[in-house]
Amino acid sequence: MTLRIAWFASAHGTSSRLLLGEALAAIAGRRLDAEIVCVFCNRERGQSANTDAFLDDVEAAGIPLVASSSLAWRRRVGGDVSNPHGELAPWRRDFDADILRRIRPYQPDIAMLAGYMLVTTDVLCEALPMLNLHPALPDGPIGVWQDVIHELIATGASESGMMLQRITTKLDRGEVVSLYHYAIRGPEFDALWAAGQPNEGEESPLFQAIRAAGVARESIFVVESLRAIAERRIDFDALSDPVDLTDLVESAIGRRE
Repeated sequence: MTLRIAWFASAHGTSSRLLLGEALAAIAGRRLDAEIVCVFCNRERGQSANTDAFLDDVEAAGIPLVASSSLAWRRRVGGDVSNPHGELAPWRRDFDADILRRIRPYQPDIAMLAGYMLVTTDVLCEALPMLNLHPALPDGPIGVWQDVIHELIATGASESGMMLQRITTKLDRGEVVSLYHYAIRGPEFDALWAAGQPNEGEESPLFQAIRAAGVARESIFVVESLRAIAERRIDFDALSDPVDLTDLVESAIGRRE
């Protein structure tokens, strides 16, 4: 049975478009037996050029769009800014309840969060299986991708990876559904590591190289993960060890080179 997906994105950067585009291409090419039944974005037109471009893509694809600015909502109710590592502000449960009300008519089987920058409350994640793309391996760094890369560099890591995990109210620590790992040492990286780490932050060549390696793999990993779900190789009612998709993703990358 075709997998029905509610797609969530904040579309703050450019990778949101790549992730959605890859999923739509896989569906069109019959490599993924799924349908994106709606897209939810917690930003509205006019908030950024990247968001506007993402919303253009959604509308051009004919996918029902549900957009609700979390910033505008918070300002309207006079709510506090939430701390993602602490207790979320009360208005966030109301916001999530409104999201759920608006996407339910599309009858999604799962929600796929790809570049969605809000931590969800129990209102959403206990009502629907929600999957989040996190750019690190299990027990690796938590937080947004910038935080992950900074920690990888600070600890001198030899590999990175990504995982799809079931969202819970515990940030980045839900059950891992699938994973993929790749080296950040070797011919592409060794000279950058050897050059040391001047205080360039996100502009350093090593930081940029690690980020580029992740972006090149994210969309392929998401599609392969969704395929595993659609083909019932992943059972949400009996999750045990995560599915390691490293070989499949590497093979797909090799076909593109």
